[in-house]
Amino acid sequence: MKKKIVSTLLCAAICLASLAGCGGGAQGGQDTASNAPAGTSVETADGQTETAADQAASGEKITLEFWNVFTGSDGDILRQIVDNYNSINTDNIEIQMDIMPNDQLQQKLPAAIATGTAPDIVLFGVENLAPYVSNDSLEDISDFWEVTGVDKSNILDNVLELSHVNGKLYGTPMQYNVTYLYWNKDLFRDAGLDPEKAPETLDELAEYAEKLTDPSKNQFGLALPTNVTYMQFLWANGGDADDPETNRNLLDSKENLKTLEWLQDLTVNKKVSPSSITGPEADTMLQAGQIGMYMSGPWQINGLRTQGIDFGIAPCVAGSAGAFSPAGGCSYVIPKGVDEEHRLAAYKFMQYWLTDDILKEWSQKNGFPVWSKTLMEDSEIQNDEVLNSISKATEIGRPYNLGYSLASQIDKDVMIPLFETVMTGAATPEEALKKASQAMDGVLAQ
Repeated sequence: MKKKIVSTLLCAAICLASLAGCGGGAQGGQDTASNAPAGTSVETADGQTETAADQAASGEKITLEFWNVFTGSDGDILRQIVDNYNSINTDNIEIQMDIMPNDQLQQKLPAAIATGTAPDIVLFGVENLAPYVSNDSLEDISDFWEVTGVDKSNILDNVLELSHVNGKLYGTPMQYNVTYLYWNKDLFRDAGLDPEKAPETLDELAEYAEKLTDPSKNQFGLALPTNVTYMQFLWANGGDADDPETNRNLLDSKENLKTLEWLQDLTVNKKVSPSSITGPEADTMLQAGQIGMYMSGPWQINGLRTQGIDFGIAPCVAGSAGAFSPAGGCSYVIPKGVDEEHRLAAYKFMQYWLTDDILKEWSQKNGFPVWSKTLMEDSEIQNDEVLNSISKATEIGRPYNLGYSLASQIDKDVMIPLFETVMTGAATPEEALKKASQAMDGVLAQ
């Protein structure tokens, strides 16, 4: 069984502050979220019941407070969609959106739930779901599909899975992302590589990276920041880090050793990546045209376009066990204690979001993949080279320690030091792996 976070809201506030914040639509029985299924009812202050249609006819406005952590340009796009919903819905629902940094939201939300002053809807990273559920801080919304008529079978299973905890639905998908392989087509041409063909295997990735590296131009074949956990490499050869269900250490394996030997040869011997580079530094070099290949999320797309980089995007490369990528995303959730009237109104907005029209707008404007099966067949999506590529890449998404109470400590104390040691040559892969495995034992023993 997973280790549980101590079930107090005070502890939640402390633990959740360390979690990072942050893609379908299924078409329901309606084209928009403006009409609830017939018979949906809520209880009024005088104890009577009335349908959603009765409420709309009465002219009583339902105001929903909505907190999220979209502080960048994606927040502007989200606000446009919310403003449009406010103007077109016929249920007299108005959403008031409050954007704040993730750290601030994680500090405010547990206390707001405890005091009954929480917002009606929250949008945050799926890594937050299990900790909040363990503290009984989110509403179980497993009836969402039946109430709204949204067809959940139209959402990719690996996307929908991230909004569940212990078999119950606690959120509806808002966006989904995995790690993608970006490549600079101009640098591929200069190196004699096919600019329309990305490497597909670990061996090809290493081969291409060597050809793309030119120290005289401060140009590198592959950017590998040292403050990152590269699960996609370990998984590709059949390795892993840990099993959250049993608190078992899986690090010390021949599969992982093989991968780390490959990685050290690439970084220390062949020097295909800038030494000890950070993520932001790698982003800057990528957009300056100095990096041949880089693994990152969809947030790179708009920046590359702005800088005029001719780029391609593909799924992570495969090893002996296949191709995998760490999965992440965001979900809409309803905090514990929200009354039935506001809960049903929140359902309507969630239903609105899960229409192909809205998900298509989000993807096209923000560069995130689609994960509605019908939208993946949309001709505009299929003809968009970037969106089609990243949408296909969603199929290899794999959760990594999502909701595990020890996740952040495992990364901080075990995995990031392991990769940094290997990529800087501070120890042999075998020495680094044994030390990391001992550290993992210490973390799992807590």
